[in-house]
Amino acid sequence: MKIAIVDDSSSVRLMINMCLDEIGINEDEISEFESAVDAIEDFKNTYYDLIFCDLIMPEMSGYELIKAIAETLPEFDFSRIIMVSGEEDPSYKKAFKEFGVHQFIKKPIKPASFLHHIKPLIVKAQRES
Repeated sequence: MKIAIVDDSSSVRLMINMCLDEIGINEDEISEFESAVDAIEDFKNTYYDLIFCDLIMPEMSGYELIKAIAETLPEFDFSRIIMVSGEEDPSYKKAFKEFGVHQFIKKPIKPASFLHHIKPLIVKAQRES
């Protein structure tokens, strides 16, 4: 299984890594990106089963990244995308669902809640990969 974490905050990337480690995901299965621009370049060459993506980032937002994936990388139709954001606007959720977002996680990340929502997605992705 390949997992991408796209977030400009190193502390958020670390927290997601720690949560994933807690459920047995090896660090060699995880790639981290500080920007959506870096991630989209890598996505052209590497498929990820699971993508954690921040909403608000410099250069390219999470919304722009998810839209670019949906429009230009059809192989990612099978990826599970999780938006990680402090934003509460319900219109975001509707827009993101149209581009294949599977889950929304609110910042700050609380490990118990994170694991409760994410573990079923990971188990399903592991079975399918």
